[in-house]
Amino acid sequence: SQTQENISVRWDMGLNKKRLAYFCLPKANEEMRLMPGDELRLRYVGDQMKSNWAGVGHVVKVPNNYGEEVGIELKISQGAPIEYSSNFVVEFVWKSTSFDRMQAALKTFAVDESSVSAYLYHRLLGHEVEDLVMKVTLPKRFSAPGLPELNHSQVYAVKTVLQRPLSLIQGPPGTGKTVTSATIVYHLVKQNQGQVLVCAPSNIAVDQLTEKIHKTGLKVVRLCAKSRE
Repeated sequence: SQTQENISVRWDMGLNKKRLAYFCLPKANEEMRLMPGDELRLRYVGDQMKSNWAGVGHVVKVPNNYGEEVGIELKISQGAPIEYSSNFVVEFVWKSTSFDRMQAALKTFAVDESSVSAYLYHRLLGHEVEDLVMKVTLPKRFSAPGLPELNHSQVYAVKTVLQRPLSLIQGPPGTGKTVTSATIVYHLVKQNQGQVLVCAPSNIAVDQLTEKIHKTGLKVVRLCAKSRE
């Protein structure tokens, strides 16, 4: 369930004068899978107020080695029943923004021929297409400044990626995929004299890529959710 009852709350005030609420969720790690930035609704259901109170806040603390409490920062501090510490209900606020964007992207991919090249369209769908090798000026030196020297396999990977519109690099942990990726970004920027959008499936992966790319001397802008600031 995305709702948990009989919650006790500890109130506090943040340095930004926003009201903070701390509480323990017995099933936080099992069912809710909370992350910083998620939204929760806190409701008071006791009979000591004339009308029930409810407030929405974003998660600023999740259970860790230093404590099992979940902490949220309320969007509106005024009216919070800070004189009460029991008889609260916590509800997870579903936000479909990410899924709406993914669905819109898939729909565009399916119906808009100009959204992606014909080669990428058929390649991504697994259709039989002739391999496309682009005519580019390869660098004389493949290793990027500020990064470790590439081995033979890494040089081959960089060389291949620079000549193809779509590539997949695989390797077990510790084989230098991040360094190789940062090197590819470096050469793409030097080839095109333009900006390169770098994406990764987790914030940690993006942080590591940002650090490596920055070491090459390129100017890097790291975009992240406001909740991680």
